[in-house]
Amino acid sequence: MEFVRTLRKYPLVQGDDFIRRVLTLAIPMILQQMLTSAVNLLDNLMVGQLGDITLSAVAAGNKFIMIGFFAIFGVTAASGVYISQFHGAGEKGRIQESFRFSLLASTLIASLFVVLGIAFPREIAHFFAPDPALGDVLETYLPLAVLSFLPQIYSLNAQTAMRTLGRTTPPLFLSMLAVVGNACFNYVFIFGHLGAPALGAKGAALGTLLARLLEFVATYFVVRRFHFDFYAPLTQIFQIPSVLAKAISLKALPLVINEIGFASGMALLFKFYATRGTEVMAAMTIMTTTSELFFVLFSGLSVATTVVVGHALGANQLEEARSNAYRLFKLALVLSLFFASLMFLSSYIVPNFYDVSPQVKAMAGFFLRIYSVFYVFYTINGMGYQIMRSGGDMRTTMLMDSGFSWCVNLPIVGLAAYLTDWPIQILFLLGQCTDILKGFVTARLLPKETWVRNLSAEVDAVDPYLEELQL
Repeated sequence: MEFVRTLRKYPLVQGDDFIRRVLTLAIPMILQQMLTSAVNLLDNLMVGQLGDITLSAVAAGNKFIMIGFFAIFGVTAASGVYISQFHGAGEKGRIQESFRFSLLASTLIASLFVVLGIAFPREIAHFFAPDPALGDVLETYLPLAVLSFLPQIYSLNAQTAMRTLGRTTPPLFLSMLAVVGNACFNYVFIFGHLGAPALGAKGAALGTLLARLLEFVATYFVVRRFHFDFYAPLTQIFQIPSVLAKAISLKALPLVINEIGFASGMALLFKFYATRGTEVMAAMTIMTTTSELFFVLFSGLSVATTVVVGHALGANQLEEARSNAYRLFKLALVLSLFFASLMFLSSYIVPNFYDVSPQVKAMAGFFLRIYSVFYVFYTINGMGYQIMRSGGDMRTTMLMDSGFSWCVNLPIVGLAAYLTDWPIQILFLLGQCTDILKGFVTARLLPKETWVRNLSAEVDAVDPYLEELQL
């Protein structure tokens, strides 16, 4: 198989500092995501104390928010590809322009989801399950929760740019501030401590909003204080060359479509599983929040891929980029075995901390064990996606991500959900089995190396006078 032969050409251990460099980049992001996931788990446990219905309603609202977040992520990821390669090419002005484009595009997307979340909370609840109780809870939670998009836009863009430039420590501490603040605010407003009213689900939304405001203030201060390469006064926000805006838009559009397609597909998949009862929604929420503790590996390796592959491509060191990509892939496979084992063990422990029914606890544990078994396939697919994205191959990433989800995974699970009476355990296992097929698709596409491209040189070739427009 071509993919296996290609991997064998690039030994993981070559007597250099590659692994140390990757871990230096990845560990801060892994710690950041681990802390975020741990606090999310704590928040989830707090909401879980309010009962199955509240936990399910908040989960439904968060699925809607996830679609908006992933759409914004598509913009920041596409801009990050250019920021990374422009950094490798030493073009500071272009880094600033790419960042400003990302900030504007993210604001437009976030505004749409804020309006929808405020105007249609009951309709969103009804999409997932026709239970009036879900609508009652979501009507108090979602309109406030979606407002957190507004302060988060700047924080997300700035922290993504920091990591893309190889500065992974500042985002770690900023994220720590946000998640700890979120946990404290939720504790106060969900249960009514320190003289505050007990607001329940609405308190969870308020806690998240206050934490995002705190994160925004801290992030803006750090960016101003340390003058990152992407920093420029907000008065220059609209100063973006049309050539660069077009280039990023062409890369961002398929990625945004992909992210919206993927996130909406996950929401639809959640709806399919929910046909087996609202208890399944609660169990899925426990499974998702717990599994995030172990999927932090992908976040860390995503940052490392952007830096060690993207920077090399931008510097036109194509063979080095190729070598780094395949060695990263091997390292990811090794690490995946460790994280999968931890996830398997957690399935017997974490669900028991929730104040939910024994049936929900049993389902959540089962879902986690299935996730751990398929972890290596998630790694293959995730790393293939990150590597191809680092070179700007957005069409292929869309094909293997949201395209595969909508053409294979969703039809299979949807048909089984509505045409059979199979229990949720069989339905969930069926959904995960499609990742095996996706793994073979990834192994087929990655060695074609359509991602081995220097995007910074391509933009310069389109507009040789762009330097005159730089600040």
